Amino acid sequence: MAIDPHFHRSDLPLPLDIVAGRGDLVLPDGGAGRAVVTTLAPASAPVTGSLVFIESARNVALDALGLCSAVIGPADLAGLLPEGPVHLAANAPRHAFQDIALALFADSIGDAVAIADPATALHPSSGATVSPTARLEDGVILAPGAVIGDDVEIGAGTIVGANAVIARGCRIGRNGHIGAGASLQYALLGDRVQILPGAAIGQDGFGYVPRADGLRKMPQLGRVVIQDDVEIGANTAIDRGTLGDTVIGQGTKIDNLVQIAHNVRIGMHTVIAGHCGISGSVTIGDQCMLGGGVGVADQIVIGDRVQIAGGAGVMDNIPSGERWGGSPAKPARDALREVLALRRLANDRKRSAQSD
Repeated sequence: MAIDPHFHRSDLPLPLDIVAGRGDLVLPDGGAGRAVVTTLAPASAPVTGSLVFIESARNVALDALGLCSAVIGPADLAGLLPEGPVHLAANAPRHAFQDIALALFADSIGDAVAIADPATALHPSSGATVSPTARLEDGVILAPGAVIGDDVEIGAGTIVGANAVIARGCRIGRNGHIGAGASLQYALLGDRVQILPGAAIGQDGFGYVPRADGLRKMPQLGRVVIQDDVEIGANTAIDRGTLGDTVIGQGTKIDNLVQIAHNVRIGMHTVIAGHCGISGSVTIGDQCMLGGGVGVADQIVIGDRVQIAGGAGVMDNIPSGERWGGSPAKPARDALREVLALRRLANDRKRSAQSD
């Protein structure tokens, strides 16, 4: 998907020669510089006019890149791209893309500013601070210390707790509850969403690229989309996406102290217990159950109706309908066999020692 300009502001669209210059990339001969870049996008979901990068043609649907204005990639990509996009050759495509993204979206690192000019904010009798550009339907309740940022929209019947911060541009549906001390940025929430106290929604993802001068932050240019009837537990953190969105599906319930990284997509009516850690770009299906302390490695795909026992470490994709456990996780039956085998081995050694 394209980057949402409602949250992430830049000077785009721009001619390709200007954009390429931000990454020290050389344009091919001809009129390639007259192409226009309208947005940045992941190679897995290109859109018309976008700039994408790929480090290898492997596992990339090259035909889909015909929508792009330009593709940053290795030199051997020449001749493999479809007609249309300009090929920008780079020895380190990710580095070049990172430089361009940082230049175009300089404000994308760190927390969003809630209110551009706090001096103009309203101070209702409740003690909340509300931007004059925020739009609140009748029946919204604000507790003392709440901060409602520029261009925020909140639906009727929603309660915002004490000292909660709703940063610029967030949209919250009706009959929800934002707990005390919670913070929301780059977030779209449906109806009847419950955010418990201390939750942090939409902060930077943990994305760094090793460079010659150390680790450099990759801009996080996506959003967090939370659908209707979701509950997010106290002190849980949900990072916004890097280029796409982090999505929490309708009716899903997430316990306290859970970490959900950038680009994670969780289906509908899934339950995630406390102390789970979901790494970046993981996909979890509908009606799954993750026990407490489950850890999931990055880019794992978990099917529908999967049950994962507490404390499991998931390192492989899990097909729909299965029950897994253990660390590293495996089908529950196999994990139980291993536990029983270890128990028998321990008992055999104990008996052997006693007989000696």
